[in-house]
Amino acid sequence: MRMNMKRLISFATFDLPLNVGYNQLLLRIINKEHIVAIPRWNVEATRRKLISHYWYTHVLYHFLSLFAIALLIILPFNPYFNLLYLSVLCMMGAISFGIVYFCIYLPLFSSAFLPQLETLIANHKRTQVETPQTKSAKTQSKIPALTVTLYALFKTAGVERIASDALSAQMINRLTGVDTDSIKENLRRIIHPKTLTPKERAEIIKGIAIAKVYFEKLDHPPAIKLLDGLETKLKGV
Repeated sequence: MRMNMKRLISFATFDLPLNVGYNQLLLRIINKEHIVAIPRWNVEATRRKLISHYWYTHVLYHFLSLFAIALLIILPFNPYFNLLYLSVLCMMGAISFGIVYFCIYLPLFSSAFLPQLETLIANHKRTQVETPQTKSAKTQSKIPALTVTLYALFKTAGVERIASDALSAQMINRLTGVDTDSIKENLRRIIHPKTLTPKERAEIIKGIAIAKVYFEKLDHPPAIKLLDGLETKLKGV
């Protein structure tokens, strides 16, 4: 009973559309539902949905409910209900909506709802964009080291057929599950160091350093010697 009374008061005072927790939850639900249905759905489209929800759900239901309550209170005192009376009621409803719109709905939308929504959208973007980028950056930084390690293993095992081509990339992909394009690109950097940019060269040298630690722990001198030669070649380019 107490919970229902709180909800009724919240509805009557138009608090729900301005509740941060409610809007944040609604943003997540709408965004999740539409991403499933429309793969390229973005958070800006969700923003428009939330604005529409404010006007066509909260505002419309709130005003119609208040107007209906007012009618229920007034009608018993006027038994003569006719077309003229109905037209007067409609006119009073339009005037009332104009007053409530400019005094409550629009000011709250501009000064409270919209700033809150912009903050929620910005936070959502930061959560959705920065976290995947961090994970992706960590994954990408490991691919050069992994490629260098496998390249050294293949070479010291006597596998001569290793090149920056689709076949070699697919072979490593089957072992690691890493994207073939990334593998192919890193093989190109190892095998053709003259075409590297300073940034690409630094990534491969860092990968070689990681791979050398790995082979030192395995006590595998041929691989360390091969990596030393590769590192010298890269630094001398």
